[in-house]
Amino acid sequence: MTTPSVRADGAVRPNATDPDLSEALIPTPCAENHASFLAWLPDGSLGCAWFGGSTEGRPDIYIYFSRLPAGADTWTEPVRVSRDDARSEQNPVLATLPNGDLWALYTAQEYGAQDTAVVLHQRSTDLGATWSEPETLFATVGTFIRQGVVQLGDKHWLLPIFHCHQLPGRQWRGDADTSAVAITENGGASWSEVEVPNSTGAVHMCIVALDNGELAGFFRSRWADAVYRSTSADEGKTWTVPAALDVPNNNSSIQVANAGGGVLLMVANPVSAPAEAPLGDGPVVGDKHKITAPGEAVPLQKHAVWGQPRIPLSLFSSRDAGLTWTKVLDLENEGTLGQEKDLPRKRPGAEMSYPTVVVDTAGDAHISYSYYRDAIKYVRVPRGKFA
Repeated sequence: MTTPSVRADGAVRPNATDPDLSEALIPTPCAENHASFLAWLPDGSLGCAWFGGSTEGRPDIYIYFSRLPAGADTWTEPVRVSRDDARSEQNPVLATLPNGDLWALYTAQEYGAQDTAVVLHQRSTDLGATWSEPETLFATVGTFIRQGVVQLGDKHWLLPIFHCHQLPGRQWRGDADTSAVAITENGGASWSEVEVPNSTGAVHMCIVALDNGELAGFFRSRWADAVYRSTSADEGKTWTVPAALDVPNNNSSIQVANAGGGVLLMVANPVSAPAEAPLGDGPVVGDKHKITAPGEAVPLQKHAVWGQPRIPLSLFSSRDAGLTWTKVLDLENEGTLGQEKDLPRKRPGAEMSYPTVVVDTAGDAHISYSYYRDAIKYVRVPRGKFA
């Protein structure tokens, strides 16, 4: 496996241009690193999971885990969590369960084909040092996850999912993906599912508990137009139709967290496709690694829009339950590119993407994201920046 080209030593240092921020590149043995997820652990340490390997979609992609111990200034060397050598394991989600166990959920798919994915899970009883054997959580083929478990009680949990639907005569491109919420009332022993209405193209739903007792879901858009928002007033049993916000989206992942005191935080790439970007039908593209669904392809009114820039990456705040947003700062922008001295190899795209954000007891924000996909970058933003 090719090693990463950045100095991912895990040491937390002041940001070179803003010493109020601190940052680190989390250690990794992998050439490509993507889709990180942060979660607080029972001992107060901060855990981070991501997928790594040679290239996204290949069967040598596994889930890795590192943590920043409470009071420490260096991330630990990573542990490999997953172990399937035949499927690509992606989009890890971490959750600390009421009994103190750490739960890792992730997808497992055939080479490059999201519509073959199922959802697996593993548990750790020692803060991620060792992990149980993988078990299937959702066996319905084409089920994907990206965002965290919302625990409304000891056994009442919500998990946002999305379905990668096959279309006759076509290979998966995300053109028909829809969102749903998996619900358990018995601590994960069994699950039911509710659809998010009219959610075609709205994926990666991130559910946040609002201060008024309702829930809000925020979505990535396959149409690369805007972040979308939906709400639930009955603990996730029903949802409103997702509506576009005045925040651009580039068909890349976002994440939202409740920072307390009436403040929500969002990390996202505030980029949308140009108005002339084709949404209508185009040629039926083939890939030898993907499945072509049986049947004859029919014209589509909308295609997913891919390939938009994944920079800048910005932190936003909201004081009205996520209806409107104000930019706090850019975590990365064109001005930060080229400042990393340990990047002998630059990827074709300056990708700063797939953010995750959590808030500590002092109200500070902790963020991680894909840094050129060469490493996972961690940044701490003090509350004074956004409160």
